[in-house]
Amino acid sequence: MNTTAETQLYTLRFSGSPEATFLADYCPVGTTLTIEQHTFTLANLRTDQAGLIGLIRSLHNLGCTLTSLATDSGEDK
Repeated sequence: MNTTAETQLYTLRFSGSPEATFLADYCPVGTTLTIEQHTFTLANLRTDQAGLIGLIRSLHNLGCTLTSLATDSGEDK
């Protein structure tokens, strides 16, 4: 069972490109996707560690490589 204390806000940057439906199929509501030339960023991703690992594995299976991961507690918002 997830609790608020287990949930974090993440920003992840990957090399590669996600499938067109990846955001809707795999990410929680409120997650934003920014696509650049050879990278993309998932921001405002609110999930627990198990969800984060699952998302990273799914993208790895699609040929994407994690290049950056940052957390934000969201306490100042």
